[in-house]
Amino acid sequence: MNKAQLVQWLREDADKHPLAPAPEWSPVTLKDTLWEINNRRKVTLPDSLPQSAEQMMPVLRQHLKDNVSLLSLVLSHHFPEQFFFYRVSRLEREIFEGLEFFAEWVPAFDLPFSSVGRKGVERYLQLNDALWSFARESWPSSRNPQGHILAFLYQGLGTLFLERDAYHRYWLISAKPEYFDILDRRREIGWSGRKEMQPGDLVFAYRTSPVKAITDIFQVKDTPGFDPWGAWNGFWARLTKVGPVDDIAFGEMKTDPVLSQWSVVRRRFQWTVAEAVPHSIYNRLLQKIREEQRQEYGLEPEPLAAVGRSGDFVSEAEFEEAVIAPLLRRWNFSFQAQAPCVFRFGSQDHRGRIDFLVSDTQGLLTLFEDKLRIANDEELDLAMRQAKSYALMLGLPSFAVAAPEGLWIYSLTRNIETLQAHFLPGELAEQDEEARSLFVRLRASARV
Repeated sequence: MNKAQLVQWLREDADKHPLAPAPEWSPVTLKDTLWEINNRRKVTLPDSLPQSAEQMMPVLRQHLKDNVSLLSLVLSHHFPEQFFFYRVSRLEREIFEGLEFFAEWVPAFDLPFSSVGRKGVERYLQLNDALWSFARESWPSSRNPQGHILAFLYQGLGTLFLERDAYHRYWLISAKPEYFDILDRRREIGWSGRKEMQPGDLVFAYRTSPVKAITDIFQVKDTPGFDPWGAWNGFWARLTKVGPVDDIAFGEMKTDPVLSQWSVVRRRFQWTVAEAVPHSIYNRLLQKIREEQRQEYGLEPEPLAAVGRSGDFVSEAEFEEAVIAPLLRRWNFSFQAQAPCVFRFGSQDHRGRIDFLVSDTQGLLTLFEDKLRIANDEELDLAMRQAKSYALMLGLPSFAVAAPEGLWIYSLTRNIETLQAHFLPGELAEQDEEARSLFVRLRASARV
């Protein structure tokens, strides 16, 4: 991969398709934009602000409580030749992976941190300096450097380094009465989305009071775009209508043994904008839809294993937080989540992330490859091969594959992996020490 050519393509794309800045600045539009990116909650500013950036900065920091998105917006309004607007978002990981990836060719991107964070004002200021340096070099005559940088960050790096998974994903949106007509009349709608959405994902539409029911199914048309000026999480998706379904009423879901455990049902669909639907919930919803409609819309259940909590989680991250991280803490192991790895083959760098790189008091111990689902031997084999490749690169004597369906522990000698143990979820509590000590024994054996 030619990094120099790749960064040049991103520069050219940002030059051709800059993100439009907020409307022409005025006190009204600044106020409105602050309201929008603050999830449509009012933001007040001091009646008067100092005229210099140096004097304004401490005033804004105190007044806005170090909120980087709000602070950078105000600074970029008053000092557009000095500060960029930076929207802290769920694309931070992708953006900073991209900056690190291109640091070899753009020295300004060699930053000593991997995110800005909601209150990381000092990190924002360092990133701001780096972006201005890059903008002056990349678009020296531009009248809209803000638009170019926003496009480079959110459309360029945010898209290029966004990981996609192979699972089918399902989503739920919630509509208030003022949007019912849009759901009824339009075949395509724009809706608040999530960065994980992929073309083809199915979306269930829930209508709030007075309907209080899931009434329609939509499909994600294309990859959601990110609008740094937009409310909520900033992602917007185009959805095409699959068709209506007979109402799946809230009252029915509330008394259903499976759906009643769904988090959105337990909170009565409050605060729902767009969120993922676990596979077990999706399968149960299908059972509430008439067979004729399922066939017409091509709706098929997701394969799940009849063990553990198969299908109960919406993402690998949720599974890790609920199951794997507590397990490793219980074993007194330390770990680094999403540990970055760069392996060089010839002249090319290949990047990856290890779900959990695990250590104990004696040093590096093993790694975990976590999956949302291991429903069959084929899915297990794919996960095992991925974990094995990382373990080989790091010279580890073992690795593990973890999923809601169980824990598989492998030894690794040269290029030969051997399954040492498979623990079903219900067995770990009883065989806790056996599983823990197995990793330690495998490392000791490798050292002999």
